Amino acid sequence: TALVMELARIFSDPNVQTERSIRFALWNNEETGLNGSSAYVEQRKDLQGIEEPAGSGNYPEPTWLGMIQHDMMLWDHGAPRADGTVSWDQRPEADVNIEFQSASDLADDSMRLAFVFKAAADAYNTDYPATVGPHMTNTDSTPFMNEVPSISLRENERGSQTGGGWNPTWHTPLDVWTNFTDKDFRLGLNAAQTTLSAVAKLTAATVND
Repeated sequence: TALVMELARIFSDPNVQTERSIRFALWNNEETGLNGSSAYVEQRKDLQGIEEPAGSGNYPEPTWLGMIQHDMMLWDHGAPRADGTVSWDQRPEADVNIEFQSASDLADDSMRLAFVFKAAADAYNTDYPATVGPHMTNTDSTPFMNEVPSISLRENERGSQTGGGWNPTWHTPLDVWTNFTDKDFRLGLNAAQTTLSAVAKLTAATVND
């Protein structure tokens, strides 16, 4: 949430101009079935690009060009040990995972979007690289994936790693500030660098002096 809000603050600065609109959304009830994002898609997908009222120049729901989801974005400490414990240190191989869903109707376009973000990370991330994977699942970009190119940025692969117990803070009381290190927070910063630079390119953003 903090990362998304910071990106929203930057792009809403009056000195920043873009050729495309950017909509920021925070979703409710992901854990109970992607309820918030699913409701948005169901209620808004057919309203895209409709001028309301006619002749007003207002489009309450712009045409969707891409969906970028940010999920958990700090902890990449590696797989659990044989005894089930995990390291409390960020692993040297930590990275920003950019996932698309290869089984979606728009898999090819989503993959291309993912590699735009990968190229942005290669150019601008200061500490951690980014990798692209095809297994986006159980996240708020899922309801969008058959409607618009969709990707998810996160700390671990959602299915095999997060689902495999890599992050002990995931939906537990351990998810508190004091359990994260500077390296963890820098991984989050690098995710912001990835998205800021990629979205700036995609929207042809400029900054007025």
